[in-house]
Amino acid sequence: MSGTAFEAAAVVVAAGRGIRIGGDVPKQYRRVGGQAVLTRTLAALAAHDGIVTIQPVIAPDAEAFYHECVADLPAAAREKLRAPVPGGATRQLSVRAGLEALEDAAPDLVLVHDAARPHVDTALIDRALAAGRDYGAAVPGIAVTDTVKRVEAVAPGIGRVVETPDRADLRAVQTPQAFVFRRLLDAHRAAGAEGLDGFTDDGALAEWAGLPVVVFDGDPRNRKITQPSDLIDADRDFSGAVPT
Repeated sequence: MSGTAFEAAAVVVAAGRGIRIGGDVPKQYRRVGGQAVLTRTLAALAAHDGIVTIQPVIAPDAEAFYHECVADLPAAAREKLRAPVPGGATRQLSVRAGLEALEDAAPDLVLVHDAARPHVDTALIDRALAAGRDYGAAVPGIAVTDTVKRVEAVAPGIGRVVETPDRADLRAVQTPQAFVFRRLLDAHRAAGAEGLDGFTDDGALAEWAGLPVVVFDGDPRNRKITQPSDLIDADRDFSGAVPT
């Protein structure tokens, strides 16, 4: 959010292997519209005036891929990047690695964003920063349009319905998620001290730590690339775009 009094950083989680998408190249390094997914994600975040620094988290053996992505960025974007740090065995551990690396910068707010969401735009980042500033812990979500069932397993591939939640109360959560930096770092350290490392969402970890979390309006276009068809769609989306 331009003009915010809070200094904000971003942690970009790019340490995953993307095994569901197939191939030898992790999804965040696959090209869409001529540029790597990660390049587009970093460019979108770096272009926002409200984000002063970006901490990438990558797999330990992905430095060559990463540096190819960075080489495609404008000089102004590269200036916001901190040296990448290696991620952990789970997403939670990777996020914590990024937060620990940012401790010396001590930003007021931190956005945690999936590298595989290259469609993030200025308006969504604006909303994330504003909600993080106003509420301390905020995640973007979109309305659920399908009926959802909660089930319990009764046989392989079979679940008995135990509840049909009102979909009006449900949201599908995205990133970037926004937090007061110190509160999120403390929550991660507390989870680690309890031997927990399986949180796949920082909003859920914040809830576990007792932080009130709000949901602000996400963006249906802010899709996460998980399947080969997502790459095809993203390539189509970006093919007509002017590179950042």
